[in-house]
Amino acid sequence: MNSREITSKDLLLLCRDRRTLSVLVALPLAFISILGFSTGQLFSQADKSHAVKVGIVDADATDLSENIVQKLRGMSALTVSDYPDRSAARSALAEDKIHVLLYIGPKYHEKVGDITLYDLFHVERGNLRGKLKVLDMAVESGSFLANSSQIVQELVFAFSLQTMAPSVLDKDPKLKLQIARASRRSDGETETETEESTPAATPEDTAARSFNTIVYQTLVPAYTVMFVFFIVTFMARSFIGERDMGTLNRLRMAPITRTGLMIGKTIPFLVISLVQTGLLFLAGKWLFGMDWGPRPLLLLPVMFCTSAAATSLGLMVATLVRTEAQVSAYGNFLVLTMAGISGCMMPRTWQSELMQKVGLITPHAWALIAYDQILNRPDPEMSVVVKSCLVMLAFAGGFFAIGWWRSRDLE
Repeated sequence: MNSREITSKDLLLLCRDRRTLSVLVALPLAFISILGFSTGQLFSQADKSHAVKVGIVDADATDLSENIVQKLRGMSALTVSDYPDRSAARSALAEDKIHVLLYIGPKYHEKVGDITLYDLFHVERGNLRGKLKVLDMAVESGSFLANSSQIVQELVFAFSLQTMAPSVLDKDPKLKLQIARASRRSDGETETETEESTPAATPEDTAARSFNTIVYQTLVPAYTVMFVFFIVTFMARSFIGERDMGTLNRLRMAPITRTGLMIGKTIPFLVISLVQTGLLFLAGKWLFGMDWGPRPLLLLPVMFCTSAAATSLGLMVATLVRTEAQVSAYGNFLVLTMAGISGCMMPRTWQSELMQKVGLITPHAWALIAYDQILNRPDPEMSVVVKSCLVMLAFAGGFFAIGWWRSRDLE
């Protein structure tokens, strides 16, 4: 008997255990689905909570002031609310219902009428050197996100310059005519290019793409890596079952080296692990619209190295434990602990710098780093992917060496 025959035998036995195989795919797929939908809501709420809430009092109520308000509403980073008067807005500010208050005074359009072309091009020296104050506008901030008031001030002032420019140009008909002629020439030159260009993505398409990228590009590889390492417990139980039935002792007496025996016992689980990983990534693409990145073939070596590390760890644990109870206690504890500190349960970008460094002691973290490069980067850094694969292979070699050394004590 040789390694290939042992591999064929064990692979046939594993394939007959359809319940176990279905659990290896169905359980992580259920986790990914449930967490994908719930985490999507979490990201949505987080985006809303990170948006700056701006309360606006438009006492001017002219087209000039309305243009500024519309520009602010068009910014996804701001949540704009209208208030009838400054008193009501200040009450909302005091109760932290809004973060910033923008007041547009009733004399705004008159102040704009006093602005000249010189003022537009010499902001620091002309009538606009006082910025919002000279335009009868004011920005106030509350206790939460107080620093954001300065950002809103600069935004409002920039929008004011944009919206007041046409009215300032109206004061100089000759200059306005020259600008109009130049604009028509520019439009004529770019008309052909505009017709041939592809239509821009709608906000809904962008939002959907962002959802898939943020959620499933993170969840699918993270939970795939975590559940790949659960093969450790299946391997340990398989070894214990064969030892209790005496099959393992008969194999050791066969004309085969200990290395050949360990390889033959490990390869079937490596095949199962690769199939599990492939099915989960296919499900991620078909069910959740997951993107495999610009270079999907790079996923193959990462999948192989991850599965090699997982099955080698399974071999090591299988040669260390002695009972089913130890498999449940030590195996599950080891797998869950490694998944927790590596970033499988929480994205590595959410972890502190210290925890990100600690996670590098696990093969899980290196797998996630490689998957992040391939799935989430427009131009994956090959050196990072290669380094991650080499580190995982080093883990696999170390785990296999310990398992091989410990296998001499199997009875």
